[in-house]
Amino acid sequence: MSALLTRWQACGRPEGIAPHTAPAVSRRFARPSPLALAQRLGGILSSLLLTGCLGMPAFSPPTVETPAQWRSTPVDARSEAALTKQTLSSIYPVPELDALISEALSAGSDARIAAERVTLARLQVGLEAASALPQLNAAGSAIRQRAPGFLPDANSLSERGTLALTSSWELDLWGRLADRTTAARSTAESAEATAAAVRISVAAQVASLYFDLLDLDTRQAITAETLSGRAQSLRLIQARFDEGIASMLDVRQAESLLASAAQSLADQQRRGRQIEHALSVLLGRTPGSVERALTLGEVSVPQHLPAGLPSDLLLRRPDIVAAEAALRAAQADISAARKAYLPRLTLTTLAGFISPDLGRLVLGDRFAWSIEPAVGVSIFDGGRLRAGVNIAESQQRLLVEQYKAAVRQAFREVEDALAALTFLSQQRIASERVALANRDRLRIVEARFLAGISSYFEVLDAERQLFDSELALSQLTRDVHQSVIQLYRALGGGWSVSELGTREEGPFTGFDD
Repeated sequence: MSALLTRWQACGRPEGIAPHTAPAVSRRFARPSPLALAQRLGGILSSLLLTGCLGMPAFSPPTVETPAQWRSTPVDARSEAALTKQTLSSIYPVPELDALISEALSAGSDARIAAERVTLARLQVGLEAASALPQLNAAGSAIRQRAPGFLPDANSLSERGTLALTSSWELDLWGRLADRTTAARSTAESAEATAAAVRISVAAQVASLYFDLLDLDTRQAITAETLSGRAQSLRLIQARFDEGIASMLDVRQAESLLASAAQSLADQQRRGRQIEHALSVLLGRTPGSVERALTLGEVSVPQHLPAGLPSDLLLRRPDIVAAEAALRAAQADISAARKAYLPRLTLTTLAGFISPDLGRLVLGDRFAWSIEPAVGVSIFDGGRLRAGVNIAESQQRLLVEQYKAAVRQAFREVEDALAALTFLSQQRIASERVALANRDRLRIVEARFLAGISSYFEVLDAERQLFDSELALSQLTRDVHQSVIQLYRALGGGWSVSELGTREEGPFTGFDD
């Protein structure tokens, strides 16, 4: 008996199916010897003794080192107002942005595709669950035939009719079918979490493009104002040149700056159109204009955004939850693949009428029934079952590494977003000071130029400095908003694992027919 018990390893793994060993190709199609067949039968018999050990173990996600706190975390990381519990609508109470996000989530292709994948996964759960239920069918036939002339009963007519209900049911003795249903259900949860990640990503993309547009609107306004001022300066320098006060070099310098501003304005308009087109497609529209009433300066930069605790991230990031659900599905697949070695018991029944007289088919004495239990077990399959287990175990190892990579990437994204928000905010404050100083400098230099104290080159240099600093301030303001959006997305976008199964589609409940 001890020899038989060794046929099962690791609580239900058949002999030769090591989780880290690929099947030997050279022996896969070898003809089994009688001894090998006897050993296989012994393994099957031992499996019957060990079915209590075949239950799927409790799932535990892989261990990944979690930091105790964020490197750039604020002091109030435990605050109930943590960004992990907020949505973009609460971070940015901007009605037009909220309307754009709602439109993208309801009409955009990305969110709709993700939702349909959830539906498909839930339908697959119903399909797997149905395989564990009895299958009932109705069948009927009628035959009327004439015997050929060379037979003793030549030219005689005969008829036969049947009308019956048949059923077939595979009794799930070992839980193989239940494991397949569990795997499908976990796959559906993974698809639902992935759909949540897509919705968060879509909302973040809409907000990101929205602030790109506001930034370009601001930059275009700055450039248009600069263009107007440089055109006025050119007229002034041209007049002074005509009077013999300014040189041709001054005129050419003013013309160059005017053309440079015009070039910048055209480039900004081009990029604005392209961003509008990208946002339109994300909203489910054909490429076109996107209406916006606010300016970048009218949208306040959020303040005091605590990031919560790192340990919460594993329950807040839908992509991590999706990876964990995929691991649960893989574990169930392994269990089902191992149980495929065990005997299968199928119960087939028939009840109905059989008669040699079609006119008397449904009379009581024509009623017949049968019950046929059948047991089947694989003796030799060329290594198919073994390959199935090896594939399932390899898939699980792959998903383990993907889960660990997803967790580490999530921590990195949060740290990057926190660092960006911290240092970009500091840069923006400094940029405001630079722009204010350059604005005062230009005012002073222009007054000195009109008084004949400063040269026109000082005016041109002051204009360039102010123009560049105002554009830089607009870009940094946009970058701060982008870092807030990046942090929102990295922390899970206000999502929680408790939201699984709560969406309006509802779980799959069965087929109509």
